[in-house]
Amino acid sequence: MRKIKYLDGLRGLAALQVVFHHFVLAFYPALFSGPDIPTHLPNGVEVFASGSFLNLFWDGNFAVCIFFVLSGFVLSHKFFVKKENEIVTASAVKRYFRLALPVAFSVFFAYVFMKFSLLYNLPAGEISGSGWFASLWDFKPDFLDSLNQGFIGAFFYGIFDYNKLLWTIACEFLGSFLVFSFLAIFGKSKSRHWAYIFLIVAFFQTYYLAFILGVLLSDLMANEKKMLEKFDKKKIWRTTLLLVGLALASFPIGRDPKGTMYAFANFSWLGTEPPVFYHIVGAFFLMVVLLESKRLQKFFANKLFLFLGKISFTMYLLHFTIMGSLSSYIFLKLLPIVSYHGAVAWSFLISLPVIFLVSYAAYIFVDKKAVNFSHFVYEKLFKRA
Repeated sequence: MRKIKYLDGLRGLAALQVVFHHFVLAFYPALFSGPDIPTHLPNGVEVFASGSFLNLFWDGNFAVCIFFVLSGFVLSHKFFVKKENEIVTASAVKRYFRLALPVAFSVFFAYVFMKFSLLYNLPAGEISGSGWFASLWDFKPDFLDSLNQGFIGAFFYGIFDYNKLLWTIACEFLGSFLVFSFLAIFGKSKSRHWAYIFLIVAFFQTYYLAFILGVLLSDLMANEKKMLEKFDKKKIWRTTLLLVGLALASFPIGRDPKGTMYAFANFSWLGTEPPVFYHIVGAFFLMVVLLESKRLQKFFANKLFLFLGKISFTMYLLHFTIMGSLSSYIFLKLLPIVSYHGAVAWSFLISLPVIFLVSYAAYIFVDKKAVNFSHFVYEKLFKRA
């Protein structure tokens, strides 16, 4: 089945947003965490921006929620179109092998940089005031431990010392099997709307809500197309839904919303993490609009975003280690010569193409191999057995 190109473009842009997010966390932490954090811009600009709509541009958590909604949609789309149970079985068998090789490579990538003392995040974080950035990779690397984390720990035990971005992998892995389980049990049931309601309530305060909403949207697109087409005709509602979704997406997660424009929406019934719920709903609204907006589809299907979509997984996995090494090194070397902002800017501008290049190489030699290997496992081993 052909890929829906503009969804790849959306994934690519979301991955790039995660890169922006981590540069902000590393060098302008007050843009994320708000007050009581060292600032680098005058007149409280960073503190104000951290609690404003501008937060949307570097909100990495919203990007992660987009990934999860996309996973729910993409993993179920082929099943809802063809209604074949083998699709679920094949996807479930392949899933670990498709994810594990790139994840393990990212851990080994970080291990090598640690082993040869090529990480400079500690002094960079101390200068920027980002205690979070300075605290990373503060242990002695061990090869066997890195293998364990890459193939087992990150997936099943939530251990991700070498690559902190892998906190999402356990959620992605378990969320995938939540999708497969739903499709296997309820996928062909005419009463599956009750299952959607139950699961939405059950996972209401977790990231797994995003997977369920992605499946629901895939189901509607395949089986209730007329409903979405009716929505498409009412462009005022589509525009409203997009704006509301973006507003929800910018809800601050790194600081207390008190004193910000979002204080009124910090409801106790949303649990301890209201931003997670808001970001998931915002990602869902964006997807709803995208699936019925030709303009947005054309925007996300441009060549740059499609390229970013192609390397999105490896870019997500590897950029952090490059930031801790190359980006931090450039920042430290330029700081005595140029201003703080100049050092950060040059660090970002030099690092970004390197991130793209390394990610593309990893896509060719690791990510594509993982996809092929997952197919081999299913076709030659599992299916034959």
